[in-house]
Amino acid sequence: MNLKEFIKKRYDLVRQSEALGVSILIHAAIAVAMAFVIVSSSEKMRDAITSVFRKPAKKKIEQPKPVVLPKNIPVNIPPPPPKMKKMQKLEKRMVVKRNIKSKLRPKTLSFKKKTKIDFKTANNLGKNVKNMMYRDYAAKHGVEGGGKTLRAIIDKIVLLSYEGGDWDCEFHHYRNKKGKTVPDFKYGSLANLIREIDRRTNIEVKNKTPVVVRADSPEIFDSPFVYITGHKDFKFTDAEIENLRTYILQGGAIVANSSLPGRRSRFDVAFRREMKRVIPDHDLKPINNKHSIYNSFAVFKNTPMGMNYWQEPLEIIDIDGRVVVIYNLNDYGDFMLATLDSTGNAFKTGLAADAEGLYRWEGPRKWHNDRKIYANVDDFQTTLDAYLMNINILSYLLTR
Repeated sequence: MNLKEFIKKRYDLVRQSEALGVSILIHAAIAVAMAFVIVSSSEKMRDAITSVFRKPAKKKIEQPKPVVLPKNIPVNIPPPPPKMKKMQKLEKRMVVKRNIKSKLRPKTLSFKKKTKIDFKTANNLGKNVKNMMYRDYAAKHGVEGGGKTLRAIIDKIVLLSYEGGDWDCEFHHYRNKKGKTVPDFKYGSLANLIREIDRRTNIEVKNKTPVVVRADSPEIFDSPFVYITGHKDFKFTDAEIENLRTYILQGGAIVANSSLPGRRSRFDVAFRREMKRVIPDHDLKPINNKHSIYNSFAVFKNTPMGMNYWQEPLEIIDIDGRVVVIYNLNDYGDFMLATLDSTGNAFKTGLAADAEGLYRWEGPRKWHNDRKIYANVDDFQTTLDAYLMNINILSYLLTR
């Protein structure tokens, strides 16, 4: 019987007996004892087991030893550089012995604050102060009488030019030699208005061509009113705002015409906004036919019809009972582009040549697209009423 058969037979006998559990415990104890003997007799095994269950000790970091420098080491400090004669000469040259002759001089600093005009206190001003502010335009322009017997002399009618927008839209344009389109101020709404003023009234306008003046120029103070028009959005500069405000307080007036008739157009929105900047404490307000403007020369029972049959009431701004702004939303200005004949009772039609040989259409604009944009552009009575209403405005401003 070999060893294998012996172990198997032994295992079968033990399994059949009740001492199977005891036998397993005995064999396990023998195996543990043998392992302990092996471990205790081997240092490598003991070290391997202890290294698993024991944390490694922290290594101490040795501080470096301080470096001891040798004493009494000589240090060579370089001497300071000597003063240069050239530098001394340069310092002498930096002193200016005489004034430099130059036209460019810095402006002196002024800490004085600008005084703002309070329009709310205008009613509290004395009579003498009012006369100084507003001036007496009636005496200046030789105004006599009133209505259709009104007599006056005006040097010029001023067209206001401003930054942005198309302030020259009511004039004929032509292409010059450089190929640039420029306005011809001898032919347009204001030139035609001057012609009708000479024909229908006793008011004399010396300059038959309107004069273009910038809104920030002091030249506007030479005219009792300035005329402003346009289609587009625009914005006055700060200098233009200050100049127009002073002009109004000294007696001037602004006559405005919207070339885009009706409310909420680009020009209408811009003009109301900019007037609020010029006169912050006053708003545009509509007037009816009881106002003196409607009967200062011709008598109107109602507001005359405008372009595309708009019939909005005139709007004004008055300060202390004196009208300083007159605004029409009905585009009377574009009607005056049509020239009237010698009788004044019909349109003057056809082409006319000026001294430079340039041709222009004298009657109402009747191009094929105009009737689509301007429905009543060729209505004579509406055109005549537009002329008369502007004459009424001029007559009123001279006698206000």
